[in-house]
Parts: sequence; C-alpha cells; structure tokens
Amino acid sequence: MEQELWARAWRGAVVGSVLVALTELAYVFIDARVFQGTTLPVLRALHVLWALVLLGVLLALRQRLRTVLVEACFAGAVLPFLPVFAMAEHAMAGSGLLWVPMTGHRLVMLALGVLAPTGLWLGGGLIAAFALETVVLWFALGLGQHPGVRSPWEPWVTLVYGGVALTMLAYRVRSHSIELKLREARTEAEALERLARLFLVVRDATNTPLQTLELSLALLRKRDPGCSPTTLAAMERAMERLRALFQRLGIADPLVVWREGDESFDADVMLRHLEEELAREIERRRH
Repeated sequence: MEQELWARAWRGAVVGSVLVALTELAYVFIDARVFQGTTLPVLRALHVLWALVLLGVLLALRQRLRTVLVEACFAGAVLPFLPVFAMAEHAMAGSGLLWVPMTGHRLVMLALGVLAPTGLWLGGGLIAAFALETVVLWFALGLGQHPGVRSPWEPWVTLVYGGVALTMLAYRVRSHSIELKLREARTEAEALERLARLFLVVRDATNTPLQTLELSLALLRKRDPGCSPTTLAAMERAMERLRALFQRLGIADPLVVWREGDESFDADVMLRHLEEELAREIERRRH
C-alpha cells in the first residue's frame, strides 16, 4: 500500500513538474511581448528552471525519496504560481488591455484535481490557496469595476472551478481507497487459495501411504493372529488420527478454483511450485 501511494505521488509530481515547465516556458514569450520591460517574464523563466530542478531531483533520487519529499516537490513546483499570477493580474489591470482574469488559477486548480497526490490535505490545501488568492486579487485590484475585465461573474466562476477540482480530487482519493481495499481482499483470497491447495496437496500425498498402512494392518491381523493386541491397537489409533487429518484437510476443497487440467495434479510438482513462490516472497521481503 505504501509503495503504491509513493508511486502515484511520484508520477503526479513528475507530470506536474513537466507541465509547469512547459506552461511557464510558453508564457515567458507571451509576457515578453505583452509586458515589455517588466520582471514578469524573468520570474516565469526562473519558475521554469525551478520546475526543471525539481524534476531532476525526482528522477535522480527516485529510489531514495520518501513520499513526503515527493509531495514537497509537487507543492514546490506549484506554489510559485501564486506570486506569478498575482503579478500577472496586477500588470494586466494597469495595461489597459481587455482580458479574462483568473484564467491561470482555474487551469491550475483543475490540474491539481487530476494530478495532486491522492490525499485531501495537500491537494485540497493547494486548491484552497489558489481560490483564496482569486478572491483577494478580485477585490484588492477592484476588478469588478475595471473596464478591461470581460468576466462579470468573477470571482464566483473561479470558485466554482475550485469546487469542481476539489470534487475531482475527493473522487480520486475515494476511488484509490476502494481500489486498495479490493486489492487487499484479492491478495487475501489468493493467499487462502494457495493455502487451500497446500492442504489438498498434503491430503493427496498422505492418501496412498494411509491406504498402504490400512492394507498392511489388515494383512498383519490375518497372517499373524498372535501379534500383540497392544501393537495393533496403537497402529489403529495412529491410522485413525491420519484419517481424521485427511478429512479435516478436505475442508479446503471449496476454496480452490479448479481449472482445466487440475483434475489430476501431481502433488510433488505443486509442492515444488509452492516452495518456489515462498522463496520468491522471502527474497522480496529481504530487499
């Protein structure tokens, strides 16, 4: 389970870092033409380099990073959007151009709903941070009365995007939890079936010796009537215990899913397969 959580967090962090770098790289050239002489393109370029550094860390230290560090890399790639977006909205408000504000916030929140590690705290916190900045920028910059704004329903539309992103994240978390429970149940069922097959193999392996002992005891009684009753009784009690064990092992029969070709299995071959699986599991746990 922990390995699966780490793998999902690592994949989300890698994809997120790549998307951050590509998106900001495109806006470096856009802002360089729209906001000439400002520091905004430089900040976006620094964000690209920072995302690439985090991507390099994720790839180079993949086997040594813990889940919390992977999540920190994901948050580190996303959080610089907050000051960049704030500066971009402020620059647009003073440029005299027409624009739809908070577009970046909406896109990032939707991306968080899809890529954030499957935990509500990190993804939900990041979505809440971008939603809060939307409200603060809208009222602090007075965008409701700005003549260049072409989005009269803000900041509520962006908050709706945040709610959708949070719902997507919650659905992913819930689906992942159900998937892990189903996987645990399947693993337990496979383990029980493996144990049941072992019981049946032992039952099959003891069947022939038990029949041999019963036949030998019957011949001994017939050919040597003077044999000690105590010896015969001891042998009979031993065989009774074997018969009882044979019957108790049969309880595992309903747990086994019989497939074509399993009607007449070789007990030695199945025992060898079970020993190999056990050896592989022991080796896996050692590493």
